Amino acid sequence: MSTDRIATEQEFSKLEMLLVQTADDAVNCLKMLKGNIADYDSRHGLRFISTSKAFLRGDIRAAKDTTAEITVARSAMNATSDVMNDLAAAGRAYDENNLKSRGITGAVTDMLSGGNNKGQKKKKGKGNQSVEDPKRVGSERILRAPDTVEEVVESTLRDCFSGFSALKLQVSVAEESLSPLFAERSNGSVASDAP
Repeated sequence: MSTDRIATEQEFSKLEMLLVQTADDAVNCLKMLKGNIADYDSRHGLRFISTSKAFLRGDIRAAKDTTAEITVARSAMNATSDVMNDLAAAGRAYDENNLKSRGITGAVTDMLSGGNNKGQKKKKGKGNQSVEDPKRVGSERILRAPDTVEEVVESTLRDCFSGFSALKLQVSVAEESLSPLFAERSNGSVASDAP
């Protein structure tokens, strides 16, 4: 798995945790707010239409809708991540089924070098083991174009799927803007309950 893909998966994971936490916080805050408002109404003898709960009902519904939108965004992010991972896996499966694990360039390189890997530049793999860099070919180890479907998918996603950072920032800004709103409302209702 490439370091770009690992980094992307980590970012998706962080975003998912943040979305889950914010959605849970919003739901809990709304439940607490409804309870606090009901307590306030009962202490002040307010009933039916003249209650603060009735007055705030529309705002609470709007907050619930916003919470639902956060949940939908989280689900969409998960689905997007899964689909992107599936694309790379499908490319790998295609390559394996069509015996093109290293593509035409890899086959020609193996034939010309006689399978001899002497003098080839290595990079560090897991456990600091040296691993041949399959993206470099020839005696000068020139960077080659992607030659397998998996490599094409991965390089395209890496080069073109840059919207994730902007999306993450936008979701973060939206969540931060929601948090003070919920805190203000719940603190306001609790403060107004004080004798």
